[in-house]
Amino acid sequence: MQAATMGCDRGGPGRWGLMAMAVVLGTALSNGCAQPSGTTGDGSSQNGDPVDNANGNDNGPPDGGGASTPTLTFAVIGDYGADDDDTREVADLVKSWQPDFIITTGDNDYSDGAFRGTFKGLELGVGQYFHEFIGSYQGNEGPGADQNRFFPTPGDHDWGDTCEDAGGLDDYLGYFTLPADLSGNERYYEFRRGPVHFFSVHSLEGCEPDGVTADSAQARWVRETALASDAAFKVAYFHNPPYSSGDRHIGDGEHMRWPWNDWGFDLVLSGDDHIYERIDRDGLTYVVNGLGGVEQHGLVDEPVEGSVVRYVAAFGAMRVAVFDKQLEIAFESVGGEVIDRFTIGSNGGGMSDPPATDGDWYRPTVETTWQWQLQPDADGGINANYNADVYDLDLFDVPDGVIEALQADGRRVICYFSAGSYEAFREDAGEFDPDADLGNPLEVFDDERWLDVRSDNVRRIMLQRLDLAAARGCDGVEPDNVDGYDNDPGFDFTEADQVAFNRFLADAAHDRGLAVGLKNDLPQIPALVDSFDFSVNEQCHEYDECDLLLPFIEAGKPVFNAEYADRFVDDAQGREALCQEARTLGLRTLVLPLDLDDAFRFSCDP
Repeated sequence: MQAATMGCDRGGPGRWGLMAMAVVLGTALSNGCAQPSGTTGDGSSQNGDPVDNANGNDNGPPDGGGASTPTLTFAVIGDYGADDDDTREVADLVKSWQPDFIITTGDNDYSDGAFRGTFKGLELGVGQYFHEFIGSYQGNEGPGADQNRFFPTPGDHDWGDTCEDAGGLDDYLGYFTLPADLSGNERYYEFRRGPVHFFSVHSLEGCEPDGVTADSAQARWVRETALASDAAFKVAYFHNPPYSSGDRHIGDGEHMRWPWNDWGFDLVLSGDDHIYERIDRDGLTYVVNGLGGVEQHGLVDEPVEGSVVRYVAAFGAMRVAVFDKQLEIAFESVGGEVIDRFTIGSNGGGMSDPPATDGDWYRPTVETTWQWQLQPDADGGINANYNADVYDLDLFDVPDGVIEALQADGRRVICYFSAGSYEAFREDAGEFDPDADLGNPLEVFDDERWLDVRSDNVRRIMLQRLDLAAARGCDGVEPDNVDGYDNDPGFDFTEADQVAFNRFLADAAHDRGLAVGLKNDLPQIPALVDSFDFSVNEQCHEYDECDLLLPFIEAGKPVFNAEYADRFVDDAQGREALCQEARTLGLRTLVLPLDLDDAFRFSCDP
């Protein structure tokens, strides 16, 4: 989520002003605010464009998204781990705020391995300042915290400024006790406080065994965990900056240009360059926060694209106030100047509540068998003669009386509709806005067009379709085409937008007493398995991706799979091999015609 600039501090602690704040290498303006490099004193950029001033008022603090006081506060420091007066001043500033906890952007120990095998470097760089925040504290600087309130990320100096020694991070890992429940290690990890989910990422190339590129094992874990999170806010922090106008580490962090926005992140923090910089880029706010007390760096002549505020004149730290609907963030120098202040709203990847698990709706099991027929058979009707527990039929086209007859015979009925594409022949097709709601044609069905899943109008129509399903007596629904983000929809919605839409469908179905299935969308299964009651999949055997569906099986939820390939239709031996694999995995696999018109049906069920 991109930030909205607030004001600089003109009225003492707690006063939130209106004008966009400014700083240029510490040069103070006559009104008491410093001026940022790249802006002039009147709040305009050097090229004449206005500085963003979307939020703020001069009648006191913002409403905090509807709350008068924050639910919690935390501090952010970076590149600080030295035994000197500058670091001590930053530490005193941070502790004066009385934050609930502290996170760091790396370089917590500047001894560079001089005290390898001991905690002395970390005691000098961290413990003497922040022992009361450190859980399971093993040092001698004073009492530690009953519960850990200090959450660092590794920097190159924590490794001794080299990755050649595989044990170079051992002192860091031994000194801190960090939450490794989900990641399985303490080099990178996650934790949640209130509405914020934090991801500490290990960004050092050549040091992290799980990799640091966007397709690495570490990144896959971040993506899956973030998309599965129902937190209102997601914050990533690590050492190497993806973007920076600092002059010392140019390009060193380009490998960290992960698709953070797609994964639902709201704020990305880094260090390494000993500057403060806020960058709004591609709809997301990046902050370089490396002024923790060790040697200021300089700035390049030409700032990176999206740079809003740049500052190097004095050391300082960030203070973040967390409200239910927004984060209010300020960078303050040790001299007491508020250098930058801005707000961030949620990226929309989370939910206000976790998935509903209690309710009176049908829940199929892994033993449930099924039949899928979306078009009339040769006799113009639905073949109700199969020994199947569930029939999956078209919501709009199933003839009157069929649902009731199947249910009277002890069957359950799932009703199919497309939730992510426009079909001109549907009775409600005229309710879509052709300019705002309709995108590119689908690759396979070019008479259908992708829908913008962020559209309020699209969601309204989907709620009407769910109401129709309930009115027709369906036991559940199969919303199709819920993976537009992974195709070419003609819109710029993100993977997090898709997760939010799919959860919206699941919650709305459950609110109406309907079971709901996730159609295909294999990459998002870890994020969505808890929200959905079953999976409907096409051709996982053909594309060798059935293992991605196992989270449903492991959760006791069925996977209804259909295969269309000729080799399964025409070759009985090949079909038997397919069915053996399906039974081994626990899938409910059918071999069906692509038109789903009951021209033939082969079942892998005994």
